[in-house]
Order: sequence, then C-alpha cells, then structure tokens
Amino acid sequence: MAPGKRGVIKQQLNINIVNIGYRGTSPGQVADPRELNFAGLRSELPSTYQTINRYPSFYGTPELTGNDFEFEYNMINANTSFENEFFAFLQASGKEQSIKQDGLTYLNLASAQYNCQSDVVKRLSITGEDTPVYACPVPATNIAREITGNFEVDGALVEQWLADNASKAGVDPTQHTVFLINWYGRPDFKFHSYSHERADSVETDTQNNFGARSSRRTVAWGGTPSADQTAAKRIWFYDQSANPDYWTNAWDVTNADLDGDQIYDKRMPPIWEYGTRKASAAYASNITADLGKVVRYVGINLLFTPSALYRVALTPPEMPEQIHLDLALGQGTEAAPASRVLQPQLIQDRVSVLNPFVQWSHSVRETPLSGDLAAAYRCFFPLPTDDACSPDYVDANGEQFFQLAQKEVRERAQLTPTQYNLATYLFNDGDPKTPNFGLLGQALDDGVTGTQTMTVNYLTPDLLDAGYGFTDTVVHESGHHLSQSHPHDGYDSERNEDYGPSGDTNFVNVGDEVHSVMSYNNLSKVFGQFNLDAQYRYLTTAYLTNSNAILTLTQNAAKVPEVSAAAQQADQAFTQSIAAYQARQYATAARLAHDGYRTVLTAARANGVNVEGYKWYNRVGQLSAAEVKPARAVNHMRPVQGPVQRPEETAAQRVKRLAP
Repeated sequence: MAPGKRGVIKQQLNINIVNIGYRGTSPGQVADPRELNFAGLRSELPSTYQTINRYPSFYGTPELTGNDFEFEYNMINANTSFENEFFAFLQASGKEQSIKQDGLTYLNLASAQYNCQSDVVKRLSITGEDTPVYACPVPATNIAREITGNFEVDGALVEQWLADNASKAGVDPTQHTVFLINWYGRPDFKFHSYSHERADSVETDTQNNFGARSSRRTVAWGGTPSADQTAAKRIWFYDQSANPDYWTNAWDVTNADLDGDQIYDKRMPPIWEYGTRKASAAYASNITADLGKVVRYVGINLLFTPSALYRVALTPPEMPEQIHLDLALGQGTEAAPASRVLQPQLIQDRVSVLNPFVQWSHSVRETPLSGDLAAAYRCFFPLPTDDACSPDYVDANGEQFFQLAQKEVRERAQLTPTQYNLATYLFNDGDPKTPNFGLLGQALDDGVTGTQTMTVNYLTPDLLDAGYGFTDTVVHESGHHLSQSHPHDGYDSERNEDYGPSGDTNFVNVGDEVHSVMSYNNLSKVFGQFNLDAQYRYLTTAYLTNSNAILTLTQNAAKVPEVSAAAQQADQAFTQSIAAYQARQYATAARLAHDGYRTVLTAARANGVNVEGYKWYNRVGQLSAAEVKPARAVNHMRPVQGPVQRPEETAAQRVKRLAP
C-alpha cells in the first residue's frame, strides 16, 4: 500500500498454445500455407498487456485498471499418441447429422451456404427435429472442395476432454491455454462442427432453445466456469478444420465486404481453402499468420486478459458494500405479464458472482408504461436520421429518458444512502407497432466521464416472438454495468487499437464462441471462467487503489497515527492477496483485497476521516453537445486507434443473433 498511488499488479502469465494435428515445416523445406510454424505464430503475439477502463478512457486519456501482464508462451506440438487419442474421442463422441434426400445432402446452415457461396439454400425441416437442415443444389465453382457431411460433437464435452487430458500434452489446464485443432488431412477425418444443445443454451424465460439453431454450430469453445475456483480450468479450443461457422461468415470465401460498409472483412475460411489457386478469400493467406491473429485478438485480448468496459469500483473511493438490483418495470398494455418474462431472484443469483464479497438484494417496481415514461421510451427508437426527442443534446436517442431517470436515481439514493442502486429499467411493450426488432438492452454511461449510470432493457412483441424475455438480457446488461465487455469487441494495449467484428478484425466474432452470457449467440446464461478471472483481477487492484486513496484522505485529515495499525493490518492482507493473484487464485485475491480495503475504510471513518463515494447523479448536469468528442464515437465495429464508444450492436450482428 502507498497513499495516493494507483494499485498495480504485474503478472507474468504463462500462455500455452497446443498444436493438435497441424503439420510443421520440415527443416530446409518451403513452408506450406497449411503448415503451422510456431516461430511465425509467435511474431503475431503480444509481449505485454495493460488493461484499461474502456469507456472512461474514451472521454480522456487511457485509464488503466492496474492489471499489467507479461506473457510467456509455451508452444507445444502434441505427440502422435495424444492426437490419435483425441481424434478417436471425437469420432466416438459425435454423430453424423447430415441427411441425404432426393439426391441432395442436407447440412447445417453455414455448410450449405459455403457449398453454394450464397444465402440462398434449400431448407428442410424434419418432423420431430428442432434443428433445420439445408442443402446446396448446385455447388459453387470457386470453393476448394464441397462439404459432404456434418459430424457434430458437443463443444463442452471437447473442452472437458482437453481439460482432463491436458497433462498428457505437458499442459497445466489451470493456466490459460489455446488448443489449435486440425483434423483435416488424417485418414479418419470427418467434416464436422461443434454443437451446443444443452440446458444452458435454452432461454431462461421463453424456453427457446438457441442451441438447436443451425446458426449456432461453432468452430470453437471454452471458458466453462469451474465450481471450484481454486482449481479453475482455463481452456479455449479453436478448430479451423471444422465446417465453417455462420457466426464469423467463414463460409463466405467469395465476397470481400460481409457487412455492407464497402470495406474488406477478414475471415478465417476452413483450412482446405489455404493454398488454393481459386478466387477465394484464403488465396495467398497463411494459416500460421491467421492462427496468430486469432490467438492475439481473441484468445488473449478478449478472453484471457480483457479490458474492463466500466470502472469496477462503481463509486470510488468508497466502494459499495451493498448492491441493490433496482428493477423498474414499465408494463405496457397487452404486454406479457412480468411473471412470464422476468425472474428477479435468478438475476441476482447470476449477477452476484461478479462481487460475492458484498451483500446483494433486489426489488421490482411495476408501473404502467404510459405518460412521460412512455414518451421518453419512444425516443429510443427514432427514425435513423431523426432525433425529435432531444435535438439539442448529444445523446441521439435517450436524453429525455436520461434526465427523468437521473432525477429518480438521485431521489432513490437519498432514501437508501448505504446501498448502491444498480438502476435497471425494463420496458415491456405490448404494442406490435413498436419499430424494434432486435435491440435488447443498453448499459448507459453519464456522457461526460464514462461512469456507468443505469441499464435499459427492452421487450417488444417481435422480440418475444423471437424467443427473448428479460432475465438473460438483464444479466448481460448488468455485466456491462459492473465492468464486463463483450467477447467480440475490445482493446489491444500494445497497438492502442480498439476493435470489433468488422474490417481487418471481422473474424473476432469467434470470441462469442465461448461460455459467457456476454456473448451474443445465447449459448450461455451465466458468466464464464474468463469473465470471473477478469472481474476478480479488476476488483483486486480497485480495492488496493481505493485503499491508497483513503490513506491520502487520512493524511489530509492528520489522522495517520490513529489509522496506522489498521493500515499495517490491511497491508498484510494485500500482501497475501497479491500472492494469491500471482498463483492465479483470483477469487481468493479479490476476497483478501476486499478485507484489506474494509480494514482501512473502517478505521478511517472511525477516526473522523470523511470518505465520500463518487455519485454521478449529483455531478452530471444536462448533457451538452459541446462536451463530447464526436470523432471518438463510431457506429461500426472496424478497428480504430484509441478507445472509442461503439453501438451495442450493428445491423450485421443483429442478423446473426436472430438467425435460425
């Protein structure tokens, strides 16, 4: 501990990269585009990472969280015995799901699209089956080879097998590990993909089975949370020999622009496309370089060491000891009853893991969606070129609501001064004319400092018909409010690059193929292991930083002798916390850091030191157009220099989320 200093923990993080099935280049030979060269892959990877608070950084200079990493890479070629055992497991665990009928082979959506190089494929719905299948009557002539089967394996089972058998490859599965898989080229190869039809892929409120959707077949998976955080497994696998996935548009090897912005979008086609002389997106590409990009931009930046979206401290320097989920439900006429689309206790149970060291509670306030509230709600959906609700303000679609909510948040905080109210607004709209087919929610900031303020969550008849309720959306948006980013957009600290799934980093949508409620594919309903690791690291340094801030307040109040013993006790707790952190016992580290922080805060207050938390609702006035930096806000997902604010989702992402 050091008064006034930002808490910083530097950690050397061992990253295992395991090759299962890729050939290496023999000495003296010319490298084949399909061969994996570890030296070339290493050249794509970062040496360090410094996590930032992304939205606060957008409004000023980069705001570091204090979590700094140096990477040590352990690159392993799995031996023949391990490979044979692994691929035998795949064969024994999967099932052929292609269907032959009327001379056509019906596959999953992306496989049929790959064969045709078109969205126009023939759909076949089988009675008694949840998952539709598709066929390409006439395969395109520019693909390297036609996909003729779809052998499906449960992605979670593959992750579990790799965790259980990692030691056979010389890997500690509690270390962050990427398995790079290539089945192609072996005599036992099958065209395959990874399925996710499990209980966790079923929407909580509507019971819509997103895992059964053909568009949810993946090429990657990992991050399943461990029940025992002291022995947590940290594994993510990526298989470019799998049938191309719908989620990253890997099936499209023909069109340069995938999202309609007139800019080339980088994708990672199936491995058999590499080395082709045909007119393919993989022409002149090298698998080593592409795998390096996936490991860097997805595995490390988005999953293993992601930057925080918002400050985890919430109200520095006084971090909350009580967090209350304040659920304000605006119930529209003829909308689904709240009991059908909202499960408050389950939301609390799922969100509270992001800080299990404090007290949690919740309440639901239901009011009619009418009057000023309804008028403000309608401002979230103006015409794309119009802002009739708040033309004099920067916020193009929410200032009228923001000002109403700010007043209410302030009033409710005065009634409960000892707790932090996570203001959660839910608009349950029963009007079929509401022009909102897609947007589920937003986690809003104050528009000035990048401080989180509230979440807004939407449910319309169209969204309900599409299979959505409120519960999973609120968990997702609360995750944002408490610091979590999406696994498909983030920040590269060495390159000072903010990016998402478009342009040169279009392929990072594969980050959604992970166990996380922050993903857009709806295959998980809880926070995954990578979410928990990141959150507990943020909390550890935040408790240290704010303890140091309280020590400065203690010095300013001339109360150092009175607080000295407590500070020494807290310093011991932080020493133990950092030791646990270095051992990757992040939950233990955060708990000990919380203990140290509480020791300092309690002693300071007991001796008359005034410690006051930051309250955005008392500090932020009406948002003025003169206060923002428009050039730093973007309406796309392409990579740019420096932290930016992006839309909650783009039209291209919405199409994916609603896909069959």
